[in-house]
Amino acid sequence: MNTPACFDISSGRITTDNNVQYLFIPGLEQTGIRHFFTTKNSYGGSRIPFDMEKNFITVKQVHGDNILIIDSPVNDINSLAADAKQRQSDAIITNRSHIGIGVYTADCLPILLCDPVRSVIAAVHAGWRGTIMGILSKVVCQMVYIFKCQPDNILAGMGPAIGSCCYAVGETVIEPLKSVNPEWERFLIPTEYGKAKLDLTSLNIMQIEDAGILSKNIYSVGLCTSCSNELFFSYRRDGIGTGRMVSGIMLVQ
Repeated sequence: MNTPACFDISSGRITTDNNVQYLFIPGLEQTGIRHFFTTKNSYGGSRIPFDMEKNFITVKQVHGDNILIIDSPVNDINSLAADAKQRQSDAIITNRSHIGIGVYTADCLPILLCDPVRSVIAAVHAGWRGTIMGILSKVVCQMVYIFKCQPDNILAGMGPAIGSCCYAVGETVIEPLKSVNPEWERFLIPTEYGKAKLDLTSLNIMQIEDAGILSKNIYSVGLCTSCSNELFFSYRRDGIGTGRMVSGIMLVQ
């Protein structure tokens, strides 16, 4: 794909840094907080822009709702990174500067949060299981409780994820969603044979609005990973052997 150096995509834009292709959201970029959503063209999706690799933290994602909190001074970034990779978590929150935090996805929804007032950031991996568990709402609650953030100061960037156009689900997903969300019909488009198409991004937007985030502070890239074959890996489209994109955020002040 011959991608222009920079072009608009819904609330986001695609650009390159040192030959790494990534998406960013201008509304988040204006805060001075670095962030990115890579594409499959970024050296297999795993290359990170801004020379952030040396200070980048990820966790062992398990489609749950556990959250890693980093709120103490970091003396040994290598030890922290090695320990974090063994933590079974699907979100990270920190108020430490010059430490990148991120998640890997290939259809699940990556969400990057920042409070520029309190200098707090978060990275969230939300598949259907974590979404039904309310992981995004729990991250916002922890930002408020531990870091004293005000919800109306928090900005949220929803990255590329599988869209309702391609995400057909069955009773394994439909029944748990019904049990926890009385408005479940808003997010499911019925199809044949008792299946439905799930709008994962809209479901998470509803959760984060219910947690107090202002709608004007929520940005969505608006691209389906399954549809956008030239840009993204997709587990649903390509199967178990597909690659992963990485999404990350870092305080730089």
